[in-house]
Formats: sequence, C-alpha cells, structure tokens
Amino acid sequence: MSKKPDIKTTNAKRRELLDFAHEYGLIIHPGSGFDYYIDSFFKFGRCPCDAKRKNCPCPEAVEECRTIGHCKCHLYWKDNATFKEQKIAKE
Repeated sequence: MSKKPDIKTTNAKRRELLDFAHEYGLIIHPGSGFDYYIDSFFKFGRCPCDAKRKNCPCPEAVEECRTIGHCKCHLYWKDNATFKEQKIAKE
C-alpha cells in the first residue's frame, strides 16, 4: 500500500477533477464516491478502474459520458438527470 499523499497534493487532485467536470459540463457522482475515488487514485497511482488509463481525468471519460451517460468509473456523469435515470433503472 502506498503512502497517503499530503493535503496539498490531495487538494490539487480534487481541483483538477472538479475543473475537468466544469470544463466539459459534467457532474461528479453525487454520492460518497468522490473521496473514495481520490483515495483509490493515489493508492494505485492511476485510474482505479482501468489500469490502462494512466491519467485521470482522461479524454475517454468525456466520450463515455456523451455516449453512455457516465465514465467507466462512474465518477463523471453527463448530467444529474442521467444519473437519476440510471440509478432508478437499477432499483
């Protein structure tokens, strides 16, 4: 298990993820996944959901949100309505 990053590094990654969402008009998963995702990113040193994706956020996330409504990790979503629709569909 890798060493937990300092608060400055963690906050920089938070800002990067939030800026990416804002730039592309995406939303971040409204649940508790954000903190879990950031912790997992630093634990693995890459996308926690796909070892082939070394950087996060990645360009694939934008295309996945446009086509299926969310990225592979379910961190980014096309919009709140899409999140709600897919959540209801699973229940």
